[in-house]
Amino acid sequence: MPRLGEVLGGLLTDVLRARLAADALTAQALEAYREDPVLASFSVPRVAVADLTVRLRFLVTGVEVPEPSRPDRVRASRVWNAIVRDQVLPRLSTSHPDAGLDEVVRLLQDAVRRNPVGVGERELDRAVDGDTAPLVDSTLVQVAEQVDGLPPAARARLARIRWEEEVQRELALRAGPFAERVRQWAAAEQALRSRVEVEVSADRLQERAAETLQQVELTVALADVEEFVDLATRTEP
Repeated sequence: MPRLGEVLGGLLTDVLRARLAADALTAQALEAYREDPVLASFSVPRVAVADLTVRLRFLVTGVEVPEPSRPDRVRASRVWNAIVRDQVLPRLSTSHPDAGLDEVVRLLQDAVRRNPVGVGERELDRAVDGDTAPLVDSTLVQVAEQVDGLPPAARARLARIRWEEEVQRELALRAGPFAERVRQWAAAEQALRSRVEVEVSADRLQERAAETLQQVELTVALADVEEFVDLATRTEP
């Protein structure tokens, strides 16, 4: 049985083929108009379609839903490190504008860039399940290790403020939205691996009760489809 994505993909392919055929006919008409002294004074007719809407009735014959995949720890670690480096740490200097912490924060950011914060599977799984405390605590410990490696003068400036409390608070504020993003990634990957098998033959559909049939309406902007195809087929110079 065909799958829903294959049916919709075939429809889009046929739309592009129709556009190519129309452009070929327009090119032939252009030559004919140029060669005819009377037609040469007229504009060449051309059919322009901006949008196309297709309504497809189908019968679902099978649904395959894969098991949820584990969170992508590599991707999650990269995003979490960017949050720590570019959002959490700068708050130390913005919260204490008179403490002269700008250079200290830059040193700390460079340290995290060289030695990224590790995100363990346990911490990530717990965060995805709604408990972000282990991720926050682990990250704070690793940031503290980075602070210990700073020059004495930089450590002395940080010691004047309660930087651990502030970093922990900022991490906790951002850990929830971060975990939600990871959940969304996993859900999207599961959806992409899902399959819906359909029946679209007219004679088969007529045998079925109307209430058992499904319908999808697809509206396509041809300009967007052409741009997508151009990007997919473009080669580097």
